[in-house]
Amino acid sequence: MNQKFDFIADYKENNILRESFNTLARNTFGIQFEDWYKLGYWTKNYIPYSMKVDDMIVTNVSVNLMEFNQSGSFKKYIQLGTVMTDKNYRGLGLNGYLMKKVIEDYKDKCDGIYLFANDSVLDYYPKFGFRKANEYQYSRKLSITGNRSVSPFPISDKKALEEMEKIITTSKPCGQMTMNNMGLHMFYLSSFMKNTVYYVEEQQAYVVAEEEEGNLVLHEIFAAGEVDITAIAAAFGNQNQKVILGFVPDKKENYDRELLIEEDTTLFVLGNGWEEFEEAGLRFPTLSHA
Repeated sequence: MNQKFDFIADYKENNILRESFNTLARNTFGIQFEDWYKLGYWTKNYIPYSMKVDDMIVTNVSVNLMEFNQSGSFKKYIQLGTVMTDKNYRGLGLNGYLMKKVIEDYKDKCDGIYLFANDSVLDYYPKFGFRKANEYQYSRKLSITGNRSVSPFPISDKKALEEMEKIITTSKPCGQMTMNNMGLHMFYLSSFMKNTVYYVEEQQAYVVAEEEEGNLVLHEIFAAGEVDITAIAAAFGNQNQKVILGFVPDKKENYDRELLIEEDTTLFVLGNGWEEFEEAGLRFPTLSHA
């Protein structure tokens, strides 16, 4: 293959390259970033590292600059995502080159590098020094007798998006691993999770939640003050027998803890300091996955 491959990064303002990036993302994952970009949520915290042929993006590893309040300590991580290669350019070592470059650029500038891998590439990331790490999920059984009192808060227009931004900005951290990344929050809430937000008046809290076969999955809670998670779960009514948290609660002793095992999702980490993360029984919030 006598083609010239060029490295390029952080090119979101280049319309041609951004569209090529979106095309590769659609073909690989069935997603696109154009709406996110137009809404202004593609910020400096999301940096694609790519190889291109002329104006065509053929492989990519995206860098996500992540800030977390981790049990009262400020942590700066790098999350890798949108790892993809055009099917016509696989097996050439292009993506491996990007992985090595990202690691070299950021290994001394953060508290750790991590990513979530699907089952088809579990043997790929250890080649670059990554190892599998454990996360933990918290849940508890429910005995709710009251009626449903939550109010849907659909993110249906720009006004609702702006209101949601204010809610997130003024929210107090809820849990032992909370993210500071508006762009990533809004990636979810402006698209496929825009109809999963509810308002719980009794707690003055906005909740990102889904109900699945008797289980209430609480992905995130945004509130200016302290909240009672049990009261929030009760506001969803008596049809749910269990609440599953997509984050680590402040009072972990009130919940059942189990090793988090998700289909087609494995956490890989690189660098020192991850023992503290695992020993504390933490997890990355579901809305922080890139």
